[in-house]
Amino acid sequence: MPKLKITKQYAKEFDDKCAKADSHGFLRFFTKRDANNRSLLDLIALVEDTIKIKPTKHDRYVELNEQKIANCVNEFFSLYMPQKAEEVRQIFNRTHPYFIDQDGITHINFIHTQQGDPHSSNVGHSGRCSFLEFNVYIHNSLDDLRTTAHELTHALSSHHQHVIETLRSNVPMREIDNYAHINFEKDCVGEIESYITEKLFNKFLFQKGIYTIEDLDNYENQQQACLLTEINLIREERDIIKKLSCPVSYESLKNLVAELQRNRHNRLIERIRKMHDDNKCSSYMFRYVVGRIVADQWIKRFDKAQDHQTQLDMLDKFQNYLDRTHEFNLDSACENLLGENFASIVEAYVMDKTNDAINLDEKAL
Repeated sequence: MPKLKITKQYAKEFDDKCAKADSHGFLRFFTKRDANNRSLLDLIALVEDTIKIKPTKHDRYVELNEQKIANCVNEFFSLYMPQKAEEVRQIFNRTHPYFIDQDGITHINFIHTQQGDPHSSNVGHSGRCSFLEFNVYIHNSLDDLRTTAHELTHALSSHHQHVIETLRSNVPMREIDNYAHINFEKDCVGEIESYITEKLFNKFLFQKGIYTIEDLDNYENQQQACLLTEINLIREERDIIKKLSCPVSYESLKNLVAELQRNRHNRLIERIRKMHDDNKCSSYMFRYVVGRIVADQWIKRFDKAQDHQTQLDMLDKFQNYLDRTHEFNLDSACENLLGENFASIVEAYVMDKTNDAINLDEKAL
């Protein structure tokens, strides 16, 4: 690996990235101890110990186009989330008001690309644009279906819609900036909604005969691999930030890199490089850790429901949750969906994964 040369300009750019992500603030949030003397860092360490990495494959090839995706996703929402089905139809029909700008142009795009292309479907707004944009990249992969449902759920959540309403309300920009300002307690719940939808959508695809058992297993293996990657990224960035001044100075960054290079800590050097070059900071990635864990526990409770009415009640509560996502912080989101705080959900997740591993070992004997 080439040595990382720290210049004053590099240090300034690195500090700008850290300031934008409030990296030192996230470190304080992440290491703050609760009444039981546990931090979020302690909790994800428990999760990390349960992760068993298995081989994963690229998602299976399927022939897709805009209409096939729309038909499949519309049917899913009609069956599982009927309160949101009309909004989904409006999005595919390009009539949903939040995706139309002041000039009447709709920002929903289906883009055919090659397998292996790194672009992934996404929904959101940029800067002060008072509309949402939805880009669906079609790689002819099962993941195209799943990601479309995942991203649509973001579009349906009140967080995104509240942003657009705020931008369109002509309030002072200061108010808009205050709403958009980083709030780790709220920001880290942003993927719960989409991962619950993913898991429900997987069930739908299996029931339709589109997914096989092997596809489901591969998906779960991918989730575990991604979870480990995200936890490692967060841990590495915490190790780096706690060694640096705030704001990050040229001297502190140069001395840290020199120390890491001297001791051949190549992973941390590479993480510094990525912190400078990429936008996926640890506070942003933590939402994926939260989303995967909470969705895992939600779907397990859904699957264990003793009767169909209990499942319908859970689906109703989830759809109502989407109408209030901009209100929730980490624990209130978890309590709304599962009646427990995040620490309790992590404990249940760890116990489930530990029991799963024991059962697998016993079957192997």
